[in-house]
This record gives sequence, C-alpha cells and structure tokens, in this order.
Amino acid sequence: MAFAQKMIGVSIKISERAKATLDRQARERGVASSLLAEQLFDMGFAALCAREKSMPITDGDLDAITGATLLLWARKEWSTSEIANGLGIDEAVVVRILDGWKDYRRGQQR
Repeated sequence: MAFAQKMIGVSIKISERAKATLDRQARERGVASSLLAEQLFDMGFAALCAREKSMPITDGDLDAITGATLLLWARKEWSTSEIANGLGIDEAVVVRILDGWKDYRRGQQR
C-alpha cells in the first residue's frame, strides 16, 4: 500500500568521489542517482529517528534496516520470512523493522 504525501526537495553537497560512487551504484541498480540518494536518506533517517526515541540501534540493526529497505524497494512481494532469510536475521526482527517503518511513514502523512 503506497501513501500519497507531498514531497519536497532538499539540497545536499557531497564530494566528487561520493557522487561518482553514487552514480555507479545507481547505474548498477538501474535507478536514477537521485532515487538512490533518497533511499539512502530514508534508511539513515529511520535509524536516526529510532535513536531519538531511545530505541537501541546497533550497527547490526542499521544493517538490517538498510537491507530490508533495499529489499522492499527491489521486490514488493517479499515475505517477512524471505527477507529474514536473505538478511540472516530472525523473522521477528524483520516484522519489528517493517512495523516501525509503517508507523514512521504513517506519521509523515500527518
């Protein structure tokens, strides 16, 4: 289910090397650099919001958030067990990540 929300632009500056890497990675994924940058922002922002709410976030948690987000962008029909198997984590962790993500996205509509 997609949520319709007003999107606004944000400008950031990155190094030439980072831009070249972003372009390469986007090309390898068959998406625009701006879309990959948006996805990366969403992942990092979700982790930051979780930390702000005093939820314990470890490097492993961030890896799981990132992996799950990329998997969801790539294939909408993944089941939580398939995502968990792909990431090598418990399915309960995937469910918590996705529930948190849904709550976060719901809050963005308000």
